[in-house]
Amino acid sequence: MKVKIEAAYYHDNAGNKKPIEINEISKEEYEEKYKGHLTCINNCKARIRFTQKTNGTKFFSTWNHEGELHDLDCPYHVAYKGKNGRSKLKEYYHGIKIDDDIIARRLKDWMSKFHAKQNDGYVEKSDKYNTKTISEDKEANDMTFADENGSEQGRIPNLKYKNAQFVSDDDIECIEAIWGYIDNVQLVEDKSQSIYGYFNLKTKNKTINVYFPEAFYENEDVGSVEEFKTFIKKVNRMVTDNPEPVMVIAYGAIKKKRKMGLNINVISPKRIFVDGKSYYDILKM
Repeated sequence: MKVKIEAAYYHDNAGNKKPIEINEISKEEYEEKYKGHLTCINNCKARIRFTQKTNGTKFFSTWNHEGELHDLDCPYHVAYKGKNGRSKLKEYYHGIKIDDDIIARRLKDWMSKFHAKQNDGYVEKSDKYNTKTISEDKEANDMTFADENGSEQGRIPNLKYKNAQFVSDDDIECIEAIWGYIDNVQLVEDKSQSIYGYFNLKTKNKTINVYFPEAFYENEDVGSVEEFKTFIKKVNRMVTDNPEPVMVIAYGAIKKKRKMGLNINVISPKRIFVDGKSYYDILKM
C-alpha cells in the first residue's frame, strides 16, 4: 500500500510557500494556479501533482521520475513504495540505535517550540502534516549513531514526528515520534495480573494510543511499578482538570492492536513528554 499524500506545499510567484490540503483544490484551480507549484510537505524537492477523477475522488501524487527527489527518510521516497518498499523503510528505522537521552532532548525541544507557537497565538498549519523535524541540538547532531551490530554509521538522523491524525497502517513497525492531544487515560490490570497503561488520543479516523507495556516500568530508569502507576494517575489528573487539550509526544514502535487501531509502544520514560513535562517532572508534581 502506498502512503497517502495528505497535503503539499504551494509556492507562489513571490517566493512564498504555504501548506495546502487536498480538499482545498479543484481540478480547474490546479490547472490555472497550482500546477508545477506544489512540492512535498516534508520539505523535499519532489514536485507534487493533483488528480481529480470523474467520480470526484481527489489525490496527490509525486511527479513521474521524481520519486527519488524525496529525502531518504521521507515515506514518499520511491524506494519505499509497495510492500517491499515499506519493508525497506522499516529496516531503516530498526537499524538505527539512538541514545534515549538524545531522544529526550529532541522531544523536549520540539514540544517547547510548539508551545511557543501556541502562546503566540499562531501554529503553522503545516505542523499537523510534517513527518520530519530538524533539531537545533548541535551536540546531538555532532554525535554518531550505531547500527544493530554496534558499527558506527555517521551522524544521528533527525527524528521524525507525525500528527496522530495521520498515522495509518503504513506506519506499522516504523519507529517514530507521534504527537497529539490526550482524550483519556487508562491504567489496566488484566486477569493475568499484567499491568499496563495507555493514553487514548483524539483522532478522527483511526484509534491511536500511546501504550505503556510492562517493558516501560521494567526499564532501569523507572523506579518501580508503583512509580509508574503514580505517573499514569498524575497524567490522568492533568487531563481531567485542564480545560484545554493536553498535548503529548511519544517515541516508539507503532504496532497493531489486537482488536482495532494502533499503539505507539513506549518503553522508556525518556521517550514521553506530556504538556512540555518529562516523566520525572510529572512525578514531582
